[in-house]
Amino acid sequence: MKFYLTPLFFSLFLLASCAGLHDNAPGGAGGDSGMMDTPCEECGKRGDIELKITDESFYREWNQDAYGRIDSNAVVGVFPALKVNANRPKVCRFCHSFSADAVDFDLARIEDSLFVKAFPKMQRELMLPGSKVPEADSSYIDSLSARIWTSKFTDGYALGNLSPWIDREGIEQAYAREVPSNLKDMLNHIASRYGLRYLSIPVTVNVSMDTDLGKSGGYVWEILWTLWDARYGELVFLTYSKFTASTTSRVAPEKEWSAPFAKRLWQMFSVDFSKLENH
Repeated sequence: MKFYLTPLFFSLFLLASCAGLHDNAPGGAGGDSGMMDTPCEECGKRGDIELKITDESFYREWNQDAYGRIDSNAVVGVFPALKVNANRPKVCRFCHSFSADAVDFDLARIEDSLFVKAFPKMQRELMLPGSKVPEADSSYIDSLSARIWTSKFTDGYALGNLSPWIDREGIEQAYAREVPSNLKDMLNHIASRYGLRYLSIPVTVNVSMDTDLGKSGGYVWEILWTLWDARYGELVFLTYSKFTASTTSRVAPEKEWSAPFAKRLWQMFSVDFSKLENH
């Protein structure tokens, strides 16, 4: 896949450390701290990272009406992931560049690429202080991200809870899900306050590195990713994705962890409803 180096992408690089509720599990940043601060002289010089995807599960949902009336000239506010859990073994020779912020930045890279590909005229605004959000709104946007993550969404669960989607494993469907009034009001308020039509929100991202996977290590990836029509308080689409990525070559997965998800996210942008059979 070709990645576009857009202005938003560079802004994400500069502001990545500000993103979301980011956690590294115990044994993460401290377990092999010397590697965390040491540049990798071999990274990018040994060929491409080759991965085999196994143990895959998914759930995909489109609001056909909301998706069908997408305004490709509108403005979309791009949230960083609301919560990132980045887990790594205490000893990991290829985890020097791995962190919650690095995962979020890498995810933003592929999101930006796919938005450019799907909606080249759509204006994308980064929802971080210093970008679309004024510095004076820093505390507001932090509390807002937390409130969105904990808002009730389906079956009485918080939006950040992955349980409803795990239970629907293997299903993809066109479905007009009702958005609870509290969440709808928040979306409406964001749209009005910042002059937006849409919001892309990676809700929860869990990535666990595993040195024993494949030939040179691997990781388990899990994500809930959403796109909203904020003006109308509607969900446009939602995807839950979980898989194990194992190396098939000697090149370790020291970067581009979200690359396999790019193909799966593109399915959401490129769906043809005339060929979609709910199952």
